[in-house]
Order: sequence, then C-alpha cells, then structure tokens
Amino acid sequence: MRCSLELASDPQFISLSNLITLLRLSGLAAPSPQLNDVFEAVFHVLHRAGSSSHLFTKNYHIGFGKIDVRTVTANGVEIRGIGQQDIGGDAPRAFGSLEHKYVQRDYGLTLVEKWSTDNNVTLEASVEDKFLAGAKVTFLASLSAQTGKRNAGLKFAYRRPFLHLTTDVDLDFAGPIVRSSAVSSYNGVRFGGNIVFDSAKSAITRYNLALGLGASRYTLHAGTTHFRDFEMGVYNRVDQNLEVGFQSNFSTTGGNTLLGIGAKYDLDNTASVKAKVDTVGQVGLSYTQELRKGIKLTLSSLINGQNLSAGGHRYGFGLEVDV
Repeated sequence: MRCSLELASDPQFISLSNLITLLRLSGLAAPSPQLNDVFEAVFHVLHRAGSSSHLFTKNYHIGFGKIDVRTVTANGVEIRGIGQQDIGGDAPRAFGSLEHKYVQRDYGLTLVEKWSTDNNVTLEASVEDKFLAGAKVTFLASLSAQTGKRNAGLKFAYRRPFLHLTTDVDLDFAGPIVRSSAVSSYNGVRFGGNIVFDSAKSAITRYNLALGLGASRYTLHAGTTHFRDFEMGVYNRVDQNLEVGFQSNFSTTGGNTLLGIGAKYDLDNTASVKAKVDTVGQVGLSYTQELRKGIKLTLSSLINGQNLSAGGHRYGFGLEVDV
C-alpha cells in the first residue's frame, strides 16, 4: 500500500522539462540510457507534457494539500484514492477521486474505472500486444452526472525499439479531433512531429517539430510550435550525485525570453537537495529526507528574488509513505 501527503502554495515558475521520465511513460525502448533521454526530450517538446519531473517539478507541487493512497487487493485489483485541498486563493477547492484498475495479462487487457467528487465517471479499456506486436488500442468514455455531458475517444499507439507512433481521436459529435505524433531515430539522433486536426474546422490547428541528440552524460533537445514558439534544453549528469538542467523558451510574437536552470544533488542515499532559478527572479529550493524505510519528508519553498522584503514567498511540504 502506498500513501502520500503533499502540501504547498502556488508559484508562477517557469516550466522546465525533465529529460528522465517520459520514455518510461511512453514505453519506448532504446539500447542505452543516453538514447532513452533523447527520446524523452523529443516527446516533451512534442506534447508539452507537464509531467512529474524529478529534476525541475517534483517536490515543487505548490498550492494544495494532497493525500494519495494506493493498495492492491488479493486478486490483483489496484485501488487508488486521492484527496486534495487547495491552500490559499480566493476560492479554495476540495477534490477527491477513487480509481480501480484491473489487469488481465493473459489477454493483454487493462480496465480502469475512476470516479471523482465532481461526479465525473470515467471508464478506460485497453488491449495491448494482441492484434499486433507493439500495438495498444484504448477506448475511453466519460459521463458528468451533474451536466449530463458524455465524451468518448479512441487511442492507438504503436511502439518499436526506434519508432513510436500515436493517434488519439476525440469522438466529438460536432466533429472528431485527431491528434497524431511520430518519433524516430537515425544514428543516435531523434526527431519527431505532432499535429492536431479539427475535422469541424477542416484544418490543422497545431503542429510541433522536435529534434534531440545525446552522449554519455548529457542530452540536448530543441523544438518549435508553428515556427513561432521555440524551446531548447540541455540535461547533464555531472557525476553520480549531481544533475543539472537548462532550458530556454522564446517566441517570435513577442514577450520575454525565459531562461531557467535547475539542479539536484544527492547528499547520501537518504537525502537530496534541489534548486532552480529563472530570469524573472523566482528561486525554488527543496530538501528531501528519507526518515525511515518507506517514509519521505520534503520541504520546499519559492522565493521572489526580485523583491525579498515584499513577502509573498511560497512554501510547501510533502510526506510520502510507501508500505
């Protein structure tokens, strides 16, 4: 069973990419960690994933208190309950959800049911590696009991060691919306693209291009959306204890160019510190300590470096229990 508690207050901090986790989420395979990092970087640029980032965003969950409990029953059903309460703000909101997940590996079948305190019910059914090796087909349906609104969608993913294709179709009665992406590689260089097609408008409403490459301890990535917004990033594992990341975002339509740098240093096997700073003067600090096996405490803060005496600095802490 897994239980975690997070409590924080909301920052306005530059969103920086994590170049370590997206490959695991997407299921891509590659022959070395260096190539894995490049796949992740490309997918981050294509999907603008606000994923949990161990280097730049994890332990900076600010603006809410959260309890997350997970357990597995004797017959293999995974149960997850989440309770969340906003902290501060004009209209703090409480939210909760309950999720059941059942996996039948013999048939490649996964069933997920989720209910939330907004009275939204979601059902997801997927089949993997049965119709075609590396292929996964998912059907999703949701119902809002309060408004009566219904949604449905289909997802298709196909992954091989150096190729990942996805297509998602939102079955909207006004006109389906299709989202497709592809990432491939050649001699260690990763490249990919993503498009969104709105059939109601008969137009491509969004497209992204991304490129990445890696070496023994670092990865580089760059990408663009509509050739108007650009981003580039560098991730470097300096040694066994120290990781450093840098990212820049700018737009040809105007606005400030945002630069940010983040780092993590492992003090020992049970403790680590993190820091991040951006060009608007926001400084984030985080300290994580394993109190005992399965119990971790995290303290974090966000400081307005441009006006230290004005107050308004943010803070947060999290407690995670995994037994």
